This record gives sequence, structure tokens and C-alpha cells, in this order.
Amino acid sequence: MRPAIAASVLAVLSLGLQETSSQSSWLHGSENGSGNGVAIYDPNPTHLWNRLHSAIFVRPDVPSTAKVPDALDPPLWSNTQYLLGQPSHDRVIRILDEFLQTHGERLIRDPVKRAILQRDLWSVFDWSITREPGQLGTPRYEEEKHELQSRLAELMRRIALTPEEIRALPSNYEQAVASGQFAKEYDPAHPDRPFLPPDLFNSYSSWVGISGDGPTSDPVAVQHVYAFSRSNFSIYMRLPGGRKATYEYLQSLWDFPQPWIPRPDDERHEQTSENPALPQFPAGTEVALVRQMLLIDTQGNLESPPITESIQIRVYRSVNATDHASGETAATLAEASKNSGQDFYQIRLSRPQLFANRAGGLRATERDEREFSMFNSFGPDEGSPAQYISLDKYQPMLQQCFMCHRHPGINSLNSRGRLLKPNWLQHDYPAPENPGPNSWSYEDTNWKQNRYDWGLLSGYWKAVATH
Repeated sequence: MRPAIAASVLAVLSLGLQETSSQSSWLHGSENGSGNGVAIYDPNPTHLWNRLHSAIFVRPDVPSTAKVPDALDPPLWSNTQYLLGQPSHDRVIRILDEFLQTHGERLIRDPVKRAILQRDLWSVFDWSITREPGQLGTPRYEEEKHELQSRLAELMRRIALTPEEIRALPSNYEQAVASGQFAKEYDPAHPDRPFLPPDLFNSYSSWVGISGDGPTSDPVAVQHVYAFSRSNFSIYMRLPGGRKATYEYLQSLWDFPQPWIPRPDDERHEQTSENPALPQFPAGTEVALVRQMLLIDTQGNLESPPITESIQIRVYRSVNATDHASGETAATLAEASKNSGQDFYQIRLSRPQLFANRAGGLRATERDEREFSMFNSFGPDEGSPAQYISLDKYQPMLQQCFMCHRHPGINSLNSRGRLLKPNWLQHDYPAPENPGPNSWSYEDTNWKQNRYDWGLLSGYWKAVATH
């Protein structure tokens, strides 16, 4: 790999990207994160719900966050001290206390807005638990985390929807398809045109859902679920020949005689990696990663509302090894992405559009759009001062997709291990019954309920509910 592209890789993995100029209109006056600039929940930027959103998403210590107040996830990384250190901790605690003492949950009754606020507060709660304590010489903030968590849990409980209200929430994916704002399929003559397949979730469509690998307890898109454990993730695949061809290809992966090989860097020969010689799918194959919302109802139970948070689609124009080699030797990340043989698309939730009932609240990520990367990345407040750069210095978001999925064809599908026979070299476990592709399904909700962060949140929730 050339030094130039290697440098781009490090920059992308360190930081990320996003937001179009139109989104800056949601900031009125101050753009320094003072807390009075965001108008998302109400036209008045001083509305309590707006001030709470601003305290979480617009960071005075990272001024570029003011350019992306509608980011899908809060700008909080593993070693971030924001919301725990001063003065941000006192600021957010004051707003949360005002919310609780004045019953700010009564200010807005719209179930969609209440659902969105709960999922955003939930993301902060989970971050406060998974944050790595004491890294880079920072304090552990145990007392501050307790102060934050107890208030977040109480507010999440107060704005929770009933099971009936959650079931009544609209399917924003269906609304987006019906809006006509997106093409219905990939057009090779117009590869820059984003599209949403109308039949993606249909049981017998040409799209086949990929499920987990039976004996393990991990969801299929495990890295994404670990990063965003308050969402459901699904993977869909479609070969040019349709549903039958897709199933036949999945069967060929399952039947492949040597799906796993010893890892070359494991001297004990106990660990495996996927065989790079797996059967290859044809050009024209499409893969979609769908992220959907999870909510907690008034009873404290996990629910899966029909709200889609994002869809990432990859279309494989070609699956040649020469494309991969061309991408690896490219001088720039943009050139490498272009030469990868893939077209990348992302369509994600916009709160203002969702609240305005426009296209289901879904919008396409622009080719040059930048956002902070929250997935397997460092933040601008971590590491050397050189990482603290303005948002416009980062690589476009869609080019980041190439870095994680730059290998040819099936080898770019990081969840391919879920499609293969069990990877036990030592044969320590019995083989599953009735093996085959898509033999198992696994709900991310089940996985979530076995996590420590869910147990802690449930404990807070039940404690305040009994008082």
C-alpha cells in the first residue's frame, strides 16, 4: 500500500465525517455549543428538549460538532471525558435536573419525538458504561457516571411509550419508499443515484436475510451491534439471479469443504480465519446492512419499533482481484474507493425530516458529506493534538466504507463467517442439528438483555419506578 493511501487509512480510522450545508440551518445564532442554538424538537432553540439535545450533541470542546447537530449518534468515544469532566458535567446535570423537577417530559407528547429522545439518552447511558476508565491518565469518574446514569434512566422511564404506542409508530422505511424521493433499484448508468429497494423486508422477495451462526450467542453483524448495542442490525443479500440464486450461493458457502484455515499469525494453530478461496458471488450482487431502533416500553421491556435508523448498501460492479489490487495501490482514498469495484450508499435518519413527516425521515448521505465516525474509531478528543482537526479535513463518509470492505466480493463481507460451518479446529463442541444456510435466527434484543449495560439500566429503572 502506498504511503499516501496508508496515511488516509489512519486518518479515516481515527476520525470520521458528515452533514450537508442545509443542516446548519437548524443552528440559530450560536455555533459554539453554548446550548441555545439547536432547533430540532421545537422551533424555539431555548426549548428544554432542544437544550438537552444540544448539551449532548454539540460540544464546546469540539467546535465542529456544531456543524452536525443531527448526527445519528452522540460524539462520545471510548476515552471521552465530555459529560463527565467539568464544566460539561455540571451543565448536563443542571439540564437533566430541570427536566425532572419541572416534568419536562410533559412538554412534548408526540410519540415519535419521545421515541427519538429516549434512544439518544440511551446511547449516552450505554457510553457511560462502556467508556474505558482511566485511559490516557484520565480520572475514572465513578461518582459522575452514577449521577449521570441515575438521571438518564429516570428520564428514559418518564418518556417511555406503552407497548401499544410503540406498535403504532410508523414504518419510516415504507414512508420513504412511498415518497418517491429514492430510486427503486440500482442504475449502473447513474451510480450516484441513491436507491431503496421496495421489497427489502418482504418475506419472499429477491432479498435474502442472513441470520446468525447457531451455536454462538452473537448477532450476525456483531461488530456493529457491539458498537451500537441499542439497535437491531440485519443483513440482506441479493444476487442478480434473484432469491433462488441467492439461496443456492449461500448453500455453496455452507457446503464448501474447507471454510476455515489456521491463522498464519497464530503459532499454536488454535485460531482460524475465513478461507480467502471461498466460492465467489457474481458481479451485480448487492448487500444491505439495516440498522433499526430499539426502545424500552413503560414496563421496562425491550421493543422493536418499525423505525429504520440507517441503511448501508454495497453494489458489486465487479469482483475481480485486479480491482482490489488497483484499490490497494491507489494514491488517494477517493481513487481507491472508485477502483474497488463497489458502489457505496448510505441512507440515514434525519430527526427534522422525521418530525416533519418528510420521506419517512430518511435522507441519502451525499458523496462529499462528512461526519464524525463513531464505529471502531478514535475521537478528536483522544490522542495527540494532531487529531484535533476541523470536520472539513476528514474523508467523506462513503469513502470510509471502502476501508472496512475493500476486499473483493465475498471477502469484503465481514459477516461471512456466519454463513460457514462451525469454525472449531479442535472439535470441542457438538455439531448443530439440521445445519444449513439461514438455519438459525437471532434477535439482537435477546443478546442485549444478556449484557451488563442492560442489567444496570434495568436496575436503575426498577429502583426509580418503586419510589
